[in-house]
Amino acid sequence: MPVKFKELTKSEEQMMDIFWSGSKPLTSVDIVKMNIKDTWGNGLVHNIIRSLLKKGMLEECGMERYSTQYARLLSPAITREEYAAKLLISKVKGKSSVSKVIVALAKEEGNGKDAITELEEIIQQLREGDK
Repeated sequence: MPVKFKELTKSEEQMMDIFWSGSKPLTSVDIVKMNIKDTWGNGLVHNIIRSLLKKGMLEECGMERYSTQYARLLSPAITREEYAAKLLISKVKGKSSVSKVIVALAKEEGNGKDAITELEEIIQQLREGDK
């Protein structure tokens, strides 16, 4: 059953940035060792990870041994772009609003012809996926 989308807190988003920027799965031990923020001790890191797992943002993908204990390897369950799309969709109501947001995003890109070409490719992929 899919997890209902919930917006991330600032700390959760900062934690997800670590996972999205990384090239390999991480453990809570790895994150604590990075010392990203002085206030992120072992307990807080575990709480943020637990929350992200509950929200469906992270998924377990293995185990890694540290001395006599094991830690879960974690990786993002969705991409940064998928999160941004879910966030935008949660902020607008109705299908017409979503399409208007897509048009506004395409206009923000600056180069209209490139945006149109890219949108046409996306539309073609969506049509092929419906078959």
